[in-house]
Amino acid sequence: MAEVVLVHGIGPLDQSVGELHGEWTAAISGTLRAAGETDLADRLATGHVTTAMAYYRDLFKPYTPRDEWDQPLPETMAATAQRVGRDLLENVEDHAANPDDRAEAARELTAFREDLGPEQGVSELLRLTVGSLARCGIVARSVFGALKTTLLRNLAQVAAYLEDEDIRERAQQAVLAEIGPETRAVYAHSLGTVVAYEALHRLDAPLPLLVTFGSPLGLRTIVRERVRPQPPCAPPQVARWVNVADRDDYIVASMNLRKVLTGPCEALEETRKVSNPGLDAHPAVKYLGHDETVLPLAEALRGGVAEAAAH
Repeated sequence: MAEVVLVHGIGPLDQSVGELHGEWTAAISGTLRAAGETDLADRLATGHVTTAMAYYRDLFKPYTPRDEWDQPLPETMAATAQRVGRDLLENVEDHAANPDDRAEAARELTAFREDLGPEQGVSELLRLTVGSLARCGIVARSVFGALKTTLLRNLAQVAAYLEDEDIRERAQQAVLAEIGPETRAVYAHSLGTVVAYEALHRLDAPLPLLVTFGSPLGLRTIVRERVRPQPPCAPPQVARWVNVADRDDYIVASMNLRKVLTGPCEALEETRKVSNPGLDAHPAVKYLGHDETVLPLAEALRGGVAEAAAH
């Protein structure tokens, strides 16, 4: 069990837990150091602040396509993947910073809807959705959408988590297994924000801090309707919830998660908006390069030291 628990999102299956953990801790340490938190950066880099990556990506192997023509998804899962893909296009249309990107997404959505017909099956709809996403510049420039195969793989991972109850349970258990009385913070990215959100509703002890970034929790027709429990609300054991978003991260479904939550949400602060460098706004390490994402950790860890001294 660790003081800081990291929860990854969608991505390649050949990226190991060690690689993910190393990337994240190096990024967090670097941002802390740049912000003047030298002692904490050193403690984290040397393992004196314990960190752990809750790893569950290997669970998706049965549903991982080998190429753009391979769709090893049952019909219900393919339908879910298709709807998530459509939501992502609508995200670009709704809030991309560049009006050209918004217009391009709108054209792709129009063409996609015109191509629909009663003769299309679920697999064909998914193929059309992936094609529309792949042609959308803001998506094609990202790690998520560099190739149709990559798009299909990542949509499949989201659908697998939402549709396969065994994967859903084991992913949440991977998070809960790393959380103990000493845990001060959970940091979650992308699909990992959904996994962490659901897992933390099962906690029976307080958690000082949850930080989510690049989160799809506000997806209109899928995640918002399917996250558990319903209606969506902040996990009751979380004392402070910080959400960070880049408006050009098209995985981010809402720039204001407070509008998504219909239950109690006092712990959730107003979303911190950042601008990630480069063409791809989604990678975790880019979010971890911002004070907005990392400095809440320094506050949470200092609070833990103060509590320990008081006892």
